Amino acid sequence: MRMTDWRDLAMALALLAVGIVIGLVAAPRPTVSRALALGSLADESFAVCTVPLSVGVEGIFMLDFETGDLSGGVINPTTRRFMGAYKHNVLADLGFKAGQVKNPRFLLVSGGADMAAAGGQPLASSVLYVTDSSTGTTVAYGIPWNSQQATPASVGTELLPLDVARPRGGGTKAVGAKPAVGVKPKDR
Repeated sequence: MRMTDWRDLAMALALLAVGIVIGLVAAPRPTVSRALALGSLADESFAVCTVPLSVGVEGIFMLDFETGDLSGGVINPTTRRFMGAYKHNVLADLGFKAGQVKNPRFLLVSGGADMAAAGGQPLASSVLYVTDSSTGTTVAYGIPWNSQQATPASVGTELLPLDVARPRGGGTKAVGAKPAVGVKPKDR
């Protein structure tokens, strides 16, 4: 190979490299979308679901069928530890009488809702729904959340019962249930 052939080859490779760089810089970039992995699962003892609380932050909630305790937590992206905790007992909200709960079965799912602050307390952009599988009675719960601080109001924050739906007219378990926050007994 002659010296001019080497120079021509080097020039061609240099132009190719410049073309690749220009192509990479000038080419439109594909947009990457974030997907939320919402899920809900249950067995004989517990129901679990994930729920978005604000952009980039989700919580996990667990309902214990034996106790009726709905508890949840939020992972802090910086410390990688749970930074908040929620707790609420759903039995009275669903119309169960104290001491008379036998083998309850529940469903737990989450849904989106942009809600105004309840009593000045900011809420997440999601709602938790707990359903008594035997009657269909469903209670919607608001999740106290301050999106500016990306934290629950405090550790051990109570979930807020928002409303109750009774598709079968209430049944015997619903007698004497205390109304959810802001729900008048005649509306139920």
